[in-house]
Amino acid sequence: MKELFDYVFFRVYMAYRKRDSNPEIYAANTLSLMQFLVVIDLMFLLQLFLDFDVPSKFFFIPVLLVIIGINWYVYEHNVDVKKFEVQWGAEDIGQRKRRGWLIMISLILLVVFPILVGVLKHNLGII
Repeated sequence: MKELFDYVFFRVYMAYRKRDSNPEIYAANTLSLMQFLVVIDLMFLLQLFLDFDVPSKFFFIPVLLVIIGINWYVYEHNVDVKKFEVQWGAEDIGQRKRRGWLIMISLILLVVFPILVGVLKHNLGII
């Protein structure tokens, strides 16, 4: 799992490297967003099968802050991008594009899933 997080961080880092002087901020925050959305999506998925109320937004704020704090420590405070460049820097351009699209599609799906569940459950009453 750590290798997946490292890869997502590295790809977002490389995308922002030419645009900003601190690309690690964008990469760590994108990774934090994805991890937070996985937590939310899992909660909505469990809610489909088990009958419980989703906690309020005040429950999610500390969770998000913990995720951001961990990612700050691991990827901004202690990052060694050269290690990632050695591991994935010579990646084939076709594979890099496929994996980049996979990251983008997964980010979109992570955002759309809770919205879709909310619309289907509360607005349409289907679920």
